[in-house]
Amino acid sequence: MISSSDSGAAASYDVTDKAFTTYDIQACLFDPQRVEYLRSAIFQTVKPGDVVVDAGSGSGLLGMFAAQAGAARVYCLELNPEFIRVIEENAQRNGLESQIIALHGNAAKYDLPEDVDVLISEVISAGFFFEPQLQIVGHLRKFLKPGGAVVPRLMKNYVELINAQNTLYGLRLDFDSRFTELAGDHPLSHPALYLSTGFLDPSDPTVDARVRVTGTSDGNANAVKITYDIEFAEGIWADTPTEFLLNPQIIFLPEPVRVQADQEYEVSLNYLAGDSPLTCKIGVLPASA
Repeated sequence: MISSSDSGAAASYDVTDKAFTTYDIQACLFDPQRVEYLRSAIFQTVKPGDVVVDAGSGSGLLGMFAAQAGAARVYCLELNPEFIRVIEENAQRNGLESQIIALHGNAAKYDLPEDVDVLISEVISAGFFFEPQLQIVGHLRKFLKPGGAVVPRLMKNYVELINAQNTLYGLRLDFDSRFTELAGDHPLSHPALYLSTGFLDPSDPTVDARVRVTGTSDGNANAVKITYDIEFAEGIWADTPTEFLLNPQIIFLPEPVRVQADQEYEVSLNYLAGDSPLTCKIGVLPASA
């Protein structure tokens, strides 16, 4: 039995040309657990005198952490033009204006004026959907000095089969994906690692993965659930959702797949990182077929 999403056409637009809204940027800013992971990683990684780029800078918060850690120059690269002024004002009000340079541009295409020691970029969601983390890091990595570092440094993505709650408020809502878990969601398989990405290494933004999962109970799988964990810097791991970060991605299948306990299933996923989960082609079939 095979089930695949029916809207898996390649993106017809530039998935990197996306500016976060003020709502998104403030959601990141006021997520204290996310900020603490990144702050700890930045202070562990950035050395006095380093040149740093903070890609997708938003409010400039992570760039200011790099400046506090002793960076000589921090390029805060931001696509949303409204936030260039915010970055500059925040730097000035914290006495960091001599270190921080705000740049307006698409971080997946912008050519930096010099090579850097540290690349900071956290525009991440489960499976790399919606946000162009791979394209940004893939482009800016060529400006990284030998021996340079990336924050975060590693991300692992997992997939499992679930029976997802498909009604809410008395309505059937099982077309669009969601990143909110509901009480009626039930796992039907163990999660399996399908993508491990070290951000210092070259990576293809086209994800084409096959992995086996094992059923844990009998039921109808009407969705896959994608989860992830992150190593921000050596020894600084996160695998539990914060207010904004590490939330799962639940993608509904057009047709349910019957799952049996202890049976293995092959799950295939094909999509462009940064694109919508609705474009993801998903296949599920018994591994013995």
